[in-house]
Amino acid sequence: MTIPVNQIDPELVSVALTGFHRALIRLRADVAAAPEGDDGLTALTSATECLYWACAIEETARKSDPTFTVHADSYGQALVHGARWARNQSTHQLAFVVAKPSGAVTWRPAADLPAPERESGRQRTSYDAHLAGTAVLQTFERIAGFFASEQNRTGSLLNSAITELTDLRALGGSE
Repeated sequence: MTIPVNQIDPELVSVALTGFHRALIRLRADVAAAPEGDDGLTALTSATECLYWACAIEETARKSDPTFTVHADSYGQALVHGARWARNQSTHQLAFVVAKPSGAVTWRPAADLPAPERESGRQRTSYDAHLAGTAVLQTFERIAGFFASEQNRTGSLLNSAITELTDLRALGGSE
């Protein structure tokens, strides 16, 4: 199958969702394995990978699905805006965005992170409201739920991509 340059390949959306879910599986294992005194280091790479995939999926949906910003769950969108602020911190400042103060691996308060080169008020506000101080695993479980709701929402890019990919495989077809 040939996809025009300006259209999203539904299989790539499926690959991105798979990447997110595989990173989430690694994060669960890393959180469970994090020893006392670790300060979240064990979970940092898998958490950062979850950030990458979550932001890539949401950005693709937002740019390619005209119904997304209006019909997708606003709480899920806010979670991903906060995740984007954390992803930007991880990427551009090499910030250690997670901590393990006692028990759970949590998001560090924004005040404990380096000042960003460029600030997005909406993303920072979402980070402060929905991520800072909360369990990292809880955030990604909620984002996974948001993506699942998008996969079930009629007209959603995530719904169309999964349906189209499933239909191709059910028919024994390939790209």
